[in-house]
Amino acid sequence: MAETSEISGSLVPLSRKEAMILLEAGYLWLDMGQFEKAREVFAGAVVLMPKSEVPQLALGSLEFAQGRHDKALQAYRAAQRLAPNSALPRAHAGEALLFMGKVPEALKELKAAMDLEPEGDGARLAKALLEAKEAGALPPATAKK
Repeated sequence: MAETSEISGSLVPLSRKEAMILLEAGYLWLDMGQFEKAREVFAGAVVLMPKSEVPQLALGSLEFAQGRHDKALQAYRAAQRLAPNSALPRAHAGEALLFMGKVPEALKELKAAMDLEPEGDGARLAKALLEAKEAGALPPATAKK
C-alpha cells in the first residue's frame, strides 16, 4: 500500500508510484545528457510536490552533473529546509561544498549527515565522500579555495 499512498501536500493527487515514475523519467533524461528536458521534469516535480525534498535533490543532481556546484548547493539547501532531519540533503550539500573547495564547511555537513541517520543512505554517501577526501581524491584539483 505504501507505493500507492498519496504524497501529502502535493498540488494534485499524486501517488508515490506516480511520483517515482516522474522522477525516474527526469533521471533518464539526465543520464542521456538531455539537461533541459530533465530540468522541465524536475521543476514540474518541485511544483507538484512543494513539501517534499526529493525533487529538490533531483534538481541539485542535475546542476551538479553540469558542474554548477553553487546552483546544486542552492537546491540541496532548499531540500534541507524541507527536511531538516534528513541526512541525504546534508550529504549532498557536503559533496557540493567539497567540489567548490569549501572543505571545512563540507566536512561539517558530512559529519552532520552521519550523525543524523547513522545507518541511512545519507550517512553512507557522507562516509564515502569522507573516505575519498582522506584518500586525496577530493576536493578535485580544479576546486577554488
